[in-house]
Amino acid sequence: MLRFAILSITLVALINSSNIPKTAATPPSRYQNYKTFVKNACNSTTYPIMCYNSLSSYSSTIKADPIKLCTTSLNVNLKYAKNATLVVSNLLKKAKSTSSPEVPVLKDCVEEMKDTVDELKQAMAEMKNLTGGGKISKEEHLKNVKTWVSAALTDDTTCTDEFEEGEVNEETKKVENAVSELSKTTSNTLALITNYLRF
Repeated sequence: MLRFAILSITLVALINSSNIPKTAATPPSRYQNYKTFVKNACNSTTYPIMCYNSLSSYSSTIKADPIKLCTTSLNVNLKYAKNATLVVSNLLKKAKSTSSPEVPVLKDCVEEMKDTVDELKQAMAEMKNLTGGGKISKEEHLKNVKTWVSAALTDDTTCTDEFEEGEVNEETKKVENAVSELSKTTSNTLALITNYLRF
């Protein structure tokens, strides 16, 4: 009888263990819900497809948390800003070596891109205070976040406008594309902060 009981327990354990891989291989429904949250959030932006493409891979980190959503968007935004700064800086070096008339415009644009990087970093610093702490209220911190991101968007747009007024060639198109992508990302970030952070 004891041997039969032991055998029964062993069989039950084997059956249960055989189900583990199937369970592990099935994506949890809440993970899909996290992606839905990101998609719905991105639908509130001006460039929803770009927004979703840049944030969906972080959905398991964002979960359904508005602060994590906006913080992640700022992090992605900063990467775009650093990339745009590099593209413009490289073109400026080439322009200087050939005494190109585009040098003044490129110099201005590099400064604007650097300002964008600094402003996004300031916004990220303010975001950290939204979870608690700091000498001022959460509402004031949120206002500061919006101010910094708005300033970054202004710098992006100023750089783009300057290039639209100048001569277009293959090199300037690279700059325009990089800055345009940055401008769209910054616009999306501002929309997410405006629409999803409430205190």
